[in-house]
Amino acid sequence: MSQLETQIPLEKWLPAPWDEFVKLADAPTSDKLKSYYYQSQMRFELMSTGSDHSNDNALILFGLSFFAVQHGILMTAKDGCSYRKAGVTEFQPDASFYIGNNAEAIPWGTRVVDLHLYPCPDLVIEISDTSLPDDQGTKRLQYEDLRISEYWIVNVQTSTILAFSVAADGSSRQIRQSRVLPGLELTILETALQRSRQENQSLTMAWLMQQFQGKASH
Repeated sequence: MSQLETQIPLEKWLPAPWDEFVKLADAPTSDKLKSYYYQSQMRFELMSTGSDHSNDNALILFGLSFFAVQHGILMTAKDGCSYRKAGVTEFQPDASFYIGNNAEAIPWGTRVVDLHLYPCPDLVIEISDTSLPDDQGTKRLQYEDLRISEYWIVNVQTSTILAFSVAADGSSRQIRQSRVLPGLELTILETALQRSRQENQSLTMAWLMQQFQGKASH
């Protein structure tokens, strides 16, 4: 158990000043933890090492990347990237994407994305295995406040996706087709997640690629 794990409880939002949070988040002992800060509260989670979580994360990253290539959409995918607006907020989603005009917004050499300098990602995804209540609750509010255009929650237990489109005023509504990746129907991704429980991931990806290719040709 790391020193950080003995200092504070994990998977709980705890009141903390920004400086205390940063000290803990940047400590060498926290390199295997995800860190969040919102409304003067901090939260730390263990980075998932579970096989099911990893499989779904990989499938989503591969699937969205292929969809973007197939449809000629500029996109940069990030796996476990850290985003920080000093004194205000921090988050480390499982996956995030810069799309279209923002695809090259973050320069090489960037460790933690400084949101005072760079835009938020266009799409943020949390792969939810043990963290579902918080992903649906406080994190959703955090991403809405940041005006992140789209937020998905992939439920590992049910192979379903709960997705929200966020308006400029911070309000959100549930969607079944992506707005930031036009033409991408979440039902196809959910079917792929379900198929991956019954067959090898490469076979699922081959099926998913066929679905995207068929839609791109119309």
